[in-house]
Amino acid sequence: MNCDYLIKNGTVVDFRTMRTSIRDVCIKDGLFVEGSEDMNAQFTLDAAGKYVLPGLIDEHVHLNVSNSNIGSNADLLCIPMGVTTAVDAGTSGWTNFEGFYNYNIVRYVPNVLAYLHVSPYGVHSGCIHEENHDPADFNEREIIRRLVKYRDTIVGLKVRMCKATLGDHGIAPLRRAVEIAEEACRETGKFCIVDVHYDNLPENVTVQEILDTLRPGDVISHIMQVHGETMFEPDGRIREALKQARDKGVWMDDCHGRVHWSFENLRRAYADGFYPDIISSDVVRISTFVKPGASLVHAMNVCSAAGMDELEIFKAVTYTPAKALGILDSAGTLEPGRPADLCIMEARDTEEEYLDWWGGSCQGQKCFVPLATFKDGVIVYRQTFF
Repeated sequence: MNCDYLIKNGTVVDFRTMRTSIRDVCIKDGLFVEGSEDMNAQFTLDAAGKYVLPGLIDEHVHLNVSNSNIGSNADLLCIPMGVTTAVDAGTSGWTNFEGFYNYNIVRYVPNVLAYLHVSPYGVHSGCIHEENHDPADFNEREIIRRLVKYRDTIVGLKVRMCKATLGDHGIAPLRRAVEIAEEACRETGKFCIVDVHYDNLPENVTVQEILDTLRPGDVISHIMQVHGETMFEPDGRIREALKQARDKGVWMDDCHGRVHWSFENLRRAYADGFYPDIISSDVVRISTFVKPGASLVHAMNVCSAAGMDELEIFKAVTYTPAKALGILDSAGTLEPGRPADLCIMEARDTEEEYLDWWGGSCQGQKCFVPLATFKDGVIVYRQTFF
């Protein structure tokens, strides 16, 4: 049998059993295919001692570079980091999503999906006022029109629950977002995720209210954030409400960014046996490759330094976000017949000291280094020394 690429001797992870094996991965006509002893390849790569992973998924990042002032460029940010699928986290609302789609999404190399912001214009920075979160201004008709038209791209709705956006509206914006999402489910025939930016809450909103309002399949982002009512009890343990929400099916996204985590909180959570379901970068234009934001891989390195298990980190940037987004048929797996998106990754020993935004630090043990990225069966990035 002939194939286009044969990646030999790599370490492959079965994320259903969390077991690893050394095996070959074959690519033909843009898809993963079963290997055989008589396989003839046009190109062969030896991945001995390296991980061969599904293309990484950055489930929460900002990529509207054309008509927002915070979007990063997906081709520059994602591909060198092994990211082949990314989700724009509400940079656009219904008024400006089509510009984002036509000028960026369809032109990017990685697959870019999106959360549509319930606020009409999406996320902007440097303004006196943050997004408008008056539920009366959430235009259900226009939001659902975009969800129907771009049903293969828009995966859900984004709402920011923090002092900067809520004013006196309390929990009402989130409840309204869930109502619109439920109507969207009926109109599109697919689940409409609600992704919640959770940060410094006003006094009239509690973490418990947010978690009670979310449905199975929704996502709460920035769970390691440091302001106001955090995810920790006074004794430093994870709140029972958070564990209960996870049990009912709410996805927990650490959603790094620059300011939404600290090493103190990461260590607390891991010590309590609590890992995030999803690791995402929340990179914006000014934090692209600038630490402590930088990239999805930097977030992985930080989680490793704080004590998160290596295989759990890989699962949180591949299989789990694919499952949460409902895209396991096209991402998050190396199964035959699936699009051949993959990342060859090396885990190197490191002595780097990692820093957080708040003055904390942590001595790194492992540093993840992307060596090659494949998109639809074609190499789109490769380190010169690999």
